[in-house]
Amino acid sequence: MGPALLEQPGGQGMDMVKRGLERLELVSGETMAAEDAGPAAGKSLEEAIHITDIDPLTVDLPLAIAQLSTQLEQRSVSVPAKAEPIFERLRRWADKPQRPKVGEVMNRISALLLAEGLDRTAIEGLKRAKGPAEWMDGQFTQLVAAVFRPVLVDLVARWTLPEAPAAVFHHLGASIAADRMHISVAYAAGCLLPTVPQIRGLVMAYFRTRVPACIAEQALAATEVESAEYTLVVTWRLLRRLPEVVSGVEAWGWEAPLAALMSRRHSETARLLACECLSLVKALSDRGRAQLLRTLEIDSAQLARTLAWLEHGEQQYAQAARAQLVAQNRTGFEQRIWCESGDHRWLDESQLSSCVASVGGVLLHAHESARDSGELVVTPLVARNIHAMALATSRREPVLLQGAAGSGKTSLVEWLARRTGNELVTIHLSGNMDAKVLLGNYVTTQRAGDFEWQPGLLTTAVTEGRWVLVENIDLAPPDVIQTLLPLLESHTLFVASRGQSITAHVQFRLFATLSADARAAARADGLLGSSVWTRLEIGSLDAEMAEIIRGAFPGLADDAEALARAFRDIRDIVADATPAGRGPALSTRDLVRWCTRLRAFSGDGFARFQEAVDTFTLREPDYERWRVLVQRVGAVLGVAAARVDQYIDQHSPGVVKTGRTLKIGRAALTIDKAAPAGERMPFADTHHSRRLLERIAACVRLGEPALLMGETGTGKTTVVQHLAALAGRTLSVFNLSQQSDASDLLGGFRPVDIGLIALRLRESFDVLFARTVSVRKNAAFLDKARAAFGKRDWKRLIGLYRAALKNARQMLAAAREQLNETQGEPPSTKRARLTAASVGELAEEWDAFERHLGEFEAMRGAKMAFSFVEGALVKAARTGAWILLDEVNLASPETLACLGGLLQRERSLLLAETGTRVACHPEFRLFACMNPATDVGKRDLPPALRSSFSEMFVHAPDANSDDLLAIVRAHLPANAPAALCHRVIAFYRAAKARAAEHALVDGANQRPHYSLRTLTRGLTYAREHAQAYSLRRALYDGLFMTFATQLEGATQAVLVRELHAVFAGENLAQILRQTPPARGADAVLVQGFWLPTGREEAEDADSGYVITHSVEAKIASLARAVMCGRYPVLIQ
Repeated sequence: MGPALLEQPGGQGMDMVKRGLERLELVSGETMAAEDAGPAAGKSLEEAIHITDIDPLTVDLPLAIAQLSTQLEQRSVSVPAKAEPIFERLRRWADKPQRPKVGEVMNRISALLLAEGLDRTAIEGLKRAKGPAEWMDGQFTQLVAAVFRPVLVDLVARWTLPEAPAAVFHHLGASIAADRMHISVAYAAGCLLPTVPQIRGLVMAYFRTRVPACIAEQALAATEVESAEYTLVVTWRLLRRLPEVVSGVEAWGWEAPLAALMSRRHSETARLLACECLSLVKALSDRGRAQLLRTLEIDSAQLARTLAWLEHGEQQYAQAARAQLVAQNRTGFEQRIWCESGDHRWLDESQLSSCVASVGGVLLHAHESARDSGELVVTPLVARNIHAMALATSRREPVLLQGAAGSGKTSLVEWLARRTGNELVTIHLSGNMDAKVLLGNYVTTQRAGDFEWQPGLLTTAVTEGRWVLVENIDLAPPDVIQTLLPLLESHTLFVASRGQSITAHVQFRLFATLSADARAAARADGLLGSSVWTRLEIGSLDAEMAEIIRGAFPGLADDAEALARAFRDIRDIVADATPAGRGPALSTRDLVRWCTRLRAFSGDGFARFQEAVDTFTLREPDYERWRVLVQRVGAVLGVAAARVDQYIDQHSPGVVKTGRTLKIGRAALTIDKAAPAGERMPFADTHHSRRLLERIAACVRLGEPALLMGETGTGKTTVVQHLAALAGRTLSVFNLSQQSDASDLLGGFRPVDIGLIALRLRESFDVLFARTVSVRKNAAFLDKARAAFGKRDWKRLIGLYRAALKNARQMLAAAREQLNETQGEPPSTKRARLTAASVGELAEEWDAFERHLGEFEAMRGAKMAFSFVEGALVKAARTGAWILLDEVNLASPETLACLGGLLQRERSLLLAETGTRVACHPEFRLFACMNPATDVGKRDLPPALRSSFSEMFVHAPDANSDDLLAIVRAHLPANAPAALCHRVIAFYRAAKARAAEHALVDGANQRPHYSLRTLTRGLTYAREHAQAYSLRRALYDGLFMTFATQLEGATQAVLVRELHAVFAGENLAQILRQTPPARGADAVLVQGFWLPTGREEAEDADSGYVITHSVEAKIASLARAVMCGRYPVLIQ
């Protein structure tokens, strides 16, 4: 867009650019220091993107070098001695440029930025200043940075590369010592940071990876006074402009060398500079700083003069640097240094350094794991959003993305994190979220009785430099907002419970999302700290839907326009049919899901209709409204009304097993033969169950998390269990409640026998030992280890394991040397041939084993130890099992917060108690069930969390008589008469009708809830006891137990009359008097029901307990429930 403006007739584009130069520093962050600009400086971000949309890869390098030469002459800036030969080579290349040497040219320009730091005379005049004076040094470095501003991030990144000594530093001289180069980098960083805060992360990366000792120690080791003072000035500037260097480089010790430099054997200037540096390191208040200065006992006039030089020079330096950069921006536009494109480009992404990524025309610091997977379709609007986000991210500003649900807010942040290789932590907020989930809490440790502080999700991310995405920030409670506010304003996190202040890692970034609806916007405007965010409006992608389809789904390119048009029509239909406030509207996310299914389940036009039904209409809870929706969707897609009705009423997908393949309708799954077979419960093969099986299987096939909504007892859990059994998958069902803790799902430290920990250690040792050395040749050693384990001689076992650990490391070191000698060729041995990768992998596994061995040694003397025990969710995610979270909307906010990572594209779990991240197995699948949020205590899921699921409402199957009959037949014995089955159905419907009419009430005077679960439990009782009691007696008892025992006495009689109708024409009294013989000697007869006896001696029946007629009936009901033995009994 920038070049297009410049090409407008009559020079109008250039005029627009010139008028926008004053706003340039507010938009791109190119000329404003982070500490002066503050996080709010990006408020005009989107307004001026059309002016500053400069692609750094369009820089005309030869013209820029010529411009640098001209500027040096015009401004009378001297070239440092170390830079002269480099600059001369650059000018010769610019006269006759050659593309193959562009990489070398970039390395030379990168070296230019370091040249001035090697020339100590640059600041000698400042030390002789008699009072406040401007700093005159750094002009050469600033001018080079200004001319090459578009690619400055890449130039700085070249310092951090492993090949930097040979590629960059050698241009400055082969004899320069490493410590002088480190000071030169610190000097250049101090010059650049006031105007280029984007390089913070790169400078920190250099110091963390290349500088083993604190740079203040170099001042202490200096033999010349000027060298020490120069190093301290550089150190002071670095601390002033990059305070993160204090906590970000753990290997550096600041206080000892600075305290030593304050001693009297050093010059007054050095002592004062060291004192100022120590004040910055300790973050002293003005009072503390003044007290520290008094300990120097320096002449007050000298003290005031030097402090004035520092403070005034710092302010003037930053202002002059900004002014120079703004002037150079104007010159760059006028000379068109930044605007050449097409065939004249000198740079492309392959010529950038490996730790830099070009994102939307902005260069960002990227990690080794960075990748562009290409799944994001970059339309003009998306490109605009990427550019705006990249600009704000480069400046460490918190970004608030506001847009309609499903507009791509989360996807955009996830893509940017992957593109730069940053780890993203997603937090789903709700009104009940506790700040301790974000900050942390005290947890148990492996040693009994010990507790340690475990940082929360936010604290861990702030400390380790992860990115955080807060979904639905408008739903955050006040204490969470209070926690985030200092992080937004000053990049500092306060943990009040510990009195701790944590400076955010230089790589930490904070994003938040906000829905575009009126209520959310109103909440956001009144949100504390709302003005601190850099807001980014994510506009509607309606006009670009066809382009998105063509880019993401090439196989559907021919139909892209038709699909986009159909989606818009269907979206309007669903919006008209959905009451306001009940669930999110259809969005681009749903369009992508539809196209993903069309690509996976290719077929004719009717297949397109079927996928549209499953994607767009299954959230509708009312069956009749859903039916109308399906009919209207069919009309949009051109499906005949008769065929739509046939699909609604008669669609019954087949369920076929062939070898290791399970095919349910259009979805094919692989059967896992290794999964253990569980108890198979009766399952009714109905049209309803088959349709639901196919829909869930489609989610499994595509890896979509499935959310099953519906009233209690509609078969949600049963269908998922049946699908898992058919596919041979291990399914864990976890019932959530308001008392569920996140540790129940993720795991936590639990008391365990130390022998169990030793067993785990032994198992891991045996596997690792066999992969490293010969088991046969070391049989005697392994026998000793097994003997020590058997005797629980932990001290000897630890000694043996440490000896094996030492030998293994020696063998791996020898193998690594041999690989180096043979240039990576694996050695020829009888054992498996080792490669460099396998040696490295084994070394890492032995290091992990040593850590576990150390933990075991620390606890071996304790009688009781604590060990981290994985929860059900972690086990399933790690092993590839399936997990179903039932009643998920009852879960606490802490529990829901742990699900965020499972709903991202790259699924993982963050274990707060251990600080580790568990990557999900490819076969892991997540299911969730919930009842509508209409009852007391039941709430809806956070909108962002809910929209990440493929949601389907499970309507009750009892409306269809054929399906209901199939359910009854499946749960009764095969010889049950058809007439009896029909009478059972009539009773079930009569009971539901009586309950709906409020003719029945339970013991709490509430209307009972009857569902298929109630019916099938009674039928299951009948099937299991029919042989002993006869079918009719068992059926009566089962239905009475599940339907009638919960009712209040008067209304119970109403339902019992309906129950008697099931056995019309039969002598029910005689049937109920039948008592089968005892099953064995260990049973006692109670009111006609045989109950198993326990270990205690049974009391005499005549124990004085008064049994009236009503008590006798209650004892019979209780005995019946106890004999059933399947379900817990609630006595109300």
